[in-house]
Formats: sequence, C-alpha cells, structure tokens
Amino acid sequence: MNTKNEKQTILIIDGYHLLHKGYYGSLKRKTVAVNRDGVMINAIYTFVAKINELIDMNIYHTIIVTFDVGQGCWRRDLYPEYKAKRKETPEELIPQMQIIRQFLTSANIPWYEKPRYEGDDVMGTISKIACKLGYNVHILSNDKDTFQLVSDDVKIITNVSKKEKPTFVELSEVYEKFGCSPKQVPDIKAMMGDSSDNIKGIKCLHYKQATDLLEKFGTVENIYANIDQIPPGICSKLVSSKEQVLLNKKIATIQNNVQLGRIDFRKLRINWYAYLKFLKEQKMWAFTGNVVKNIENIKANGYDRSEQKCADATMNKICGNKKTSA
Repeated sequence: MNTKNEKQTILIIDGYHLLHKGYYGSLKRKTVAVNRDGVMINAIYTFVAKINELIDMNIYHTIIVTFDVGQGCWRRDLYPEYKAKRKETPEELIPQMQIIRQFLTSANIPWYEKPRYEGDDVMGTISKIACKLGYNVHILSNDKDTFQLVSDDVKIITNVSKKEKPTFVELSEVYEKFGCSPKQVPDIKAMMGDSSDNIKGIKCLHYKQATDLLEKFGTVENIYANIDQIPPGICSKLVSSKEQVLLNKKIATIQNNVQLGRIDFRKLRINWYAYLKFLKEQKMWAFTGNVVKNIENIKANGYDRSEQKCADATMNKICGNKKTSA
C-alpha cells in the first residue's frame, strides 16, 4: 500500500506495441474477433484485456497511452532508409488503431501522439515531465530503445511472450543487457547499429570494444574528440564511419522535449458507463461483466481507489525479482 512518503506511479503504455502484439498473437486462434461491422478487433481485445488487468492491479495513479501517428517522421528525414525493412502495417490492423483511440477517449484514459514524432519521443517527453513533477514512472514496451529512459525514477516493463514472466528493467538490468548506462544506449546503438531499424554500425567493431570505448570516453562525440588516444586498428574503423555514427546517435536518441500541450496527470477515473457502451457497440461481451461489477461497486462505495499498492514492489514480485520493496 502506498504511504504518504512514497511516490505515486504513472504508467505509460506504448500503444502500438500493445496493438501489434495483440494482433499477431491472436491470428492463430480458430476464430478471430470481429465487431458489428465485420471489422477485425483481435488487437483491440488484447489491448482492452491488458487495460483491465492494469486497472485491477490498482498500483498506478494514472495510465497514459502513446501512439505513432504514422505520417512521416523526423528520423526518416535525416535517414530515408530508417526502418525501411519493416513490414507494412497489416490492412486489418489499421482500422483497429483508430477504434482503440475511441475506446481510450470513451474510457477517459489519456492518450497522446504528435505528427512527425514516434511514440518513443512522446513517451520520453511525458516521462521527463512526470519525473519533474515528482512521479515514479513505469513504461510498458518491448522496444529496447526505451531502455535509455531508465533512471532511479523510471523503469521499463517488457513482456516478450505469454510463456515467460514479464521483465522489470531497472538500472542494473540495462548494464547487464547493454554493457553501458541508460544514457549510453544511443551511443552503443550508434556504433553497433540496429538491424530492426535498418541502422548500419561500424564494420568489424566488436561489442566489447564499443563498451570499453564508452566506459573510457563516455559518448561517441567524446570518442572522436580523443581519437588520437585510440589504437590504430580501432581508430581507422571509427574514422571511416564517423559521419554514419554521429547520424546514428541522433536517430537513436529518444526526444524528451516534444510539444504536447498540457499532460493530464490527474488520478485515473475511468468512465465505466462509456466503457460499457463501447464494449457493447464492438460486441466485446467477454469484458462487460467486469465493467458492470465496477459500476455497481461505485454505486455502493463511491469512486475511491486511494489505497493503492506500491507499484515497484508489485512489479518486482510479478517479475520474480529479488527486490520486493519500493
């Protein structure tokens, strides 16, 4: 349970990550859910199920969802080949992306997006503002780029598959996975590249060599500023790739100053009546019982979710981490 001295925790959800995971994860089922108009809503089902689970956990002050707009991106302006090898968004998923925005609006769950910026940049900006306001932050995403946002006040929740427990990524886990600090994640990506984003790294540079350089010099900019101190073999690799590496660093760095207007950090207050109406319109009968139960509970006891559990301790327990305190 939260005490007066504990920080309240904000959950930021990578909306497209959750939709894509729900879409591909349910395609193998015998029947795929559709709404009254015959539109597939398999991704929406998974999304709503996760939202229900997170609300019932009662560990978050509020939940905020971020999206990519999908209409160009500043990163692609700098590097046209950025994410060029990614598959196109499935046609059946496109309408679900708009429907889920309608769901969030109906349920009174705040969501944000910004043209020409990716959801990561929106998450980075909201996370920075939340921390300045004194909140603890959890980010639900499988995108390892978000590991650069990890700090004492920011943790990442990743969930690769149903067969595995989710991972609660704190500072120590970033060092274990990347061999560097969170702030250096864009630097290691700049040197090593990232095939998933179609970013080319330095040819024949070993990961250990890259982490050793960052341990000594801190950033790729400082590495090049001290290039005369680097052994000839590695030096030549760095020099020949300098332009690409510095460009990679820009592309790999999540922005934290996107103009989003006023962010709604008020305590989460679900509009269960509009929530129920949405479910009925979409023929999502599996969730109506839980919503009706919440409505009846509010009628009987009022809307009081003040006795929240500690978010960090709860997630550490769920993920099987040894830490159990805030």
